[in-house]
Formats: sequence, C-alpha cells, structure tokens
Amino acid sequence: MAFGPISEWVSQFSLQGVLGDDPSAFLQIFYLVISIAIYSMLIWHFYRFIARRDCFKINMKNHPKLIGFLKYFFIYPFVAFLFFTGFSLLFLFLTRDYNILGVLSTSFAVVVAIRITAYYNEDLSRDVAKMLPFALLAIVLISPSYFIYKELVETIYSLPEFFAVSLRFVLFIILTEWMLRILLTIKHTVFPKQQWLQDEKHHIGSYSSEKKVLVTEK
Repeated sequence: MAFGPISEWVSQFSLQGVLGDDPSAFLQIFYLVISIAIYSMLIWHFYRFIARRDCFKINMKNHPKLIGFLKYFFIYPFVAFLFFTGFSLLFLFLTRDYNILGVLSTSFAVVVAIRITAYYNEDLSRDVAKMLPFALLAIVLISPSYFIYKELVETIYSLPEFFAVSLRFVLFIILTEWMLRILLTIKHTVFPKQQWLQDEKHHIGSYSSEKKVLVTEK
C-alpha cells in the first residue's frame, strides 16, 4: 500500500541516527519529506476542485447555457464518481472495523455536504473537504501502527462486490448537484442584477486568490 513505506520510515526514524554518522537516517527523513510534500500537493488540488461551486468555471457571457448544461449532464457524473471514490478510499484508511457499507454511506454524506456548502460559501466547503485528508496524514505520522494493511488490502479487493451500491450513491450525488444547479438558475432568474454582481465578485475573488498563489509560488 501507499502508506506502508511511509509508516515504516516514520517508525524507524531516529533523531539519534540523524545526528550521528548513519547516512541511512538521512535517506529515511528525505523520503518522508518528499512523500508528505507530494501527498499535500495532491490533496491541495483535490479539495480545491471538489469545493468549487462551479466545477467547470463556465462563463455565461462567453458560453451559451447549452454548453453548461451538457457539461453538467455528461461530464459531471464522472467527476462525482471521482469525488466519491476518493473519499471512500480515505475512509477505508481511517476506519478500524472496515464496514464497507458504513464507509460508502459516510463518503456519500461527506461529498454531498461539501457540494451543498460550496453553493453557500466556498471557503467553508474547502475547510470541510481538506479536513479528512490531512487528518489521515496526521494519523500516518503520529501512529504508524494504526493501519492493519493486510485487512485493508482484503477490504479493497472486496469493493467490486459493492459496485451496485456505489453507483446508487453516485447517482444521488449527481441528482443533488443538478438540484443545486436548478436552484442557482432560479436565483439568477429572480435576482438577475444582484446575482450578476455576486458572480462578478465570485470570479474576481477566485482569480485573485489563484493569482496570489501563483505569485507566492514564484
């Protein structure tokens, strides 16, 4: 498993070895730093994507409504499946009893909650979306023996048996997203001017935050 080597590096890490003459200790901490950095980068992109209200960044001034409809009708189901699969795997790592139905239902609840809060406030949605992935990282670093990898692998191999249940959960996620989009469209229709100003602030704020991140990275 992906977290197996990390747990071994954490459990074998010795400050005395780093301060001494053992070069392997430096390699262990180097691998640990690189692993944490790569995992954090992946999670950063994942939770920012799932927490966006507009997953496809559709600008109604430049794109007809038909394109937006087609994207959410044909492409979003694959995105919803990605969201659901990602959080299901996270919960499999976090749980101890490996109850697959419980993991799938909890993943469904978390994904739907993230999508609902995204339409209310994206900052709140991002906080909810990043909570579990970084909690998993903290568990790996603090308690490497927390995971029973043999049972975890067996549980993952048994996931195809629950494919039909997973599809139902994904379908509910898609229907929830469509309902939220319909409510947003109704709000645009009822309050066109007010909503136009809010959307402009929303796009400007998103662009400014992304620009700040790029400037900081440079």
